[in-house]
Amino acid sequence: MRYSREILENFIFIILLFLLYFILDFHNILLLRPQSIHFIRQTDSLAFVQTYYNDGFKFFEPTVLSQRSTDGRAIGEFPILYYITALLYNVFGQHELILKLLNISIQTIGLLYLFKLLRKVLSDVIYAFTFTFLFLSSAILLYYTNNFLPDVAALGLTLAGWYFYYQYFISRSKVKHFIISIVLFTFSSLLKVTYGLNLAAAFLSLLIEVAYLNRRTNIKQYTPVLIMFISSILVIAGWYGYVIAYNSSSNANAFLTVIRPIWNMDRSQIMSVLGLLNEYNWFTNVYYQSTLHFFFLIIIVGLFYYKKANKTILLFAATTSLGCLFYVTFFFYQFHDHDYYVIAIFPALILLVAGSFSALINKFPRFTGNIIAKVAVIILMILSMNYAKDKLSGRYDRGYDYFANIGKQLNMFDNYLDSIGVKKESKILVIGDPTPNGSLYFMNRKGWTYRDTNDATLDKLTPGIIANANYLLMTDSLFINKKSVSQLCGNHVGSYNGAQLYILKQR
Repeated sequence: MRYSREILENFIFIILLFLLYFILDFHNILLLRPQSIHFIRQTDSLAFVQTYYNDGFKFFEPTVLSQRSTDGRAIGEFPILYYITALLYNVFGQHELILKLLNISIQTIGLLYLFKLLRKVLSDVIYAFTFTFLFLSSAILLYYTNNFLPDVAALGLTLAGWYFYYQYFISRSKVKHFIISIVLFTFSSLLKVTYGLNLAAAFLSLLIEVAYLNRRTNIKQYTPVLIMFISSILVIAGWYGYVIAYNSSSNANAFLTVIRPIWNMDRSQIMSVLGLLNEYNWFTNVYYQSTLHFFFLIIIVGLFYYKKANKTILLFAATTSLGCLFYVTFFFYQFHDHDYYVIAIFPALILLVAGSFSALINKFPRFTGNIIAKVAVIILMILSMNYAKDKLSGRYDRGYDYFANIGKQLNMFDNYLDSIGVKKESKILVIGDPTPNGSLYFMNRKGWTYRDTNDATLDKLTPGIIANANYLLMTDSLFINKKSVSQLCGNHVGSYNGAQLYILKQR
């Protein structure tokens, strides 16, 4: 009977979640091409997919369209999502929404397991529903859920990982739950190394529990568990060691493989990051202001009554919060203009709020169990989600910024190139594209991109690049007035939305 009820509740949750996706216009956003915030990173992801599909499925030899590295060889995160997307291109055709659907699917599974976790921790299905959707009501989180970046997929795997780890933690006989959790934490860390803080937090939680909170435990019985943790760490370390070696041998430096810690920044740089966080109102993009106040109040009051809290979740919250402290310190520079870096903090926030609220439920059962309290939280959740919806719409209303405009200008340009006989294997030198893969992706050709016609920019045009390029594309016809550009122009081949294509004249 209880099992049937849980299945029904899970089903209702999924129905409500898909209803929310519809209200948020996910079905239309799904069809949008790369645009808006972080166009560069979106087209980078799709470039990996495109080269897998075009050049053969060599999983451990990923490439992008930009030829700035040796033969475009470059790698960032574990490319499993890109590889699967390219394989699905073979079945369903080249549809960008496939990668979005993969990310949405993984996030949906993660949210389901978050709901299941909160149902166990809070012992109240109404609060489990409400808090899950309240945690989701973040414009940043919703934006990247229906997008091409792997961050939300890593989050989904992490949320599911914490559910299974919690199941193992409260009943050590459920070894299969431990194995599943470690596999999920490992894959999330491979997708984004910063999510490795959850694996570290899981290990630290167990170490604290065994060594300090439950000293009667025979430590030797945890040898297999330790082996699993070490194996996971070795897999992650081995992969990123391969990434560093692969990029180094290919002269690829487009993807971050080192930390960007706060101690390597001077005061002006630190203030610049803090200033941008304030200027672009990052926190108002993270959550509705009243939601942030509500979370803060829960944490303060809940921690005051910490003895009443769910001890396991509170322990997880403490270790993940410590991990986030290191994470922010090690990657502080990245918060300058990468809002998706904040997503890695969400698990710690969720665990901290859940643990604190469990204390309030146990301390004040009559108050928290009151229908008025539940309705109040539901109303806050609705207001918070509506606010996030408006913020999400605002991100797409901006459409094409300085970086993304190239996507608007060259939309469907690959079909035009095919129609005028430009071969797929032709390499194109693009002048007027501030992104490494943007124009190249919309052309479905390899090549090189240069931001503008400034002498400092054009000085980077080496004889080797000119010798290997077949065509020159100028995104603005006025660029030909620059002598160093015009002398590269051979016969005019075609025009497209103001962009001019020429045979590249060899010097």
